[in-house]
Amino acid sequence: MDARPSSSGGSSQPSYASDKEETTYLSRVNLLHRVRLGLAVLILAVAATIIGVQADPLQYYEETVSFEHIWLPLWPLNLDMRQTKALLSCGAVITFLTMIYIALALVPMPYSRIRVLNMATSIMSIAGIITAIVGVSFAVYLPMASYPEDFTSSETIHSWTCKWKSLNGVIVTDADGRRMLTAPEGFSQLCVESRVGFVFLGLLIGLEVIMGMTAVVGYCLERTVSKQRGLEMNFVRPAVTKV
Repeated sequence: MDARPSSSGGSSQPSYASDKEETTYLSRVNLLHRVRLGLAVLILAVAATIIGVQADPLQYYEETVSFEHIWLPLWPLNLDMRQTKALLSCGAVITFLTMIYIALALVPMPYSRIRVLNMATSIMSIAGIITAIVGVSFAVYLPMASYPEDFTSSETIHSWTCKWKSLNGVIVTDADGRRMLTAPEGFSQLCVESRVGFVFLGLLIGLEVIMGMTAVVGYCLERTVSKQRGLEMNFVRPAVTKV
């Protein structure tokens, strides 16, 4: 076998892997890099969508919450905004982490990036999984939810708007035919948006798990080629003859 400089992690140690082994390794690394980059772009798109679909209900709430001062309240006293803010925050954190990874993956480096990208992928996937799980758990259980004494539970933007959506625009009237109640404009869309944000955050858990699996594959590739390049001890060491 020919001794060639190793490209793994920028090491200057000679490589004793065959041309075929080196070519196979490089092709697999390039394929893995494209898969990771595609996953990162998909994760970024999903996380950005979560930000968008949660920011809209939050903005609508902030614009209409003051209506209660003119006796046109749209929101109950037991409304808990922490679910929306938690989903929005999780989407922002994952978006930030993914953008850093994509930038790192696209920036040229003077040496092999397999080790660096393996570490970056591991950090991104672990942090993303933890963030998404915490966000989903918080959105479901709302720990330490508070509400006024006259209420037995709290409402969220999702639960409240979806209750109104069930009216489906139907106008409720009393016995004299006078209008009593109608679904507020835009509540149907807010219900869908808040539900999409929750579903997409659950989707991110699966995508981050897949990204973590690509990190494991990267470590396996690096370990395999390191063994192939270190065959000098078994096949190249000269024999010592006693005189």
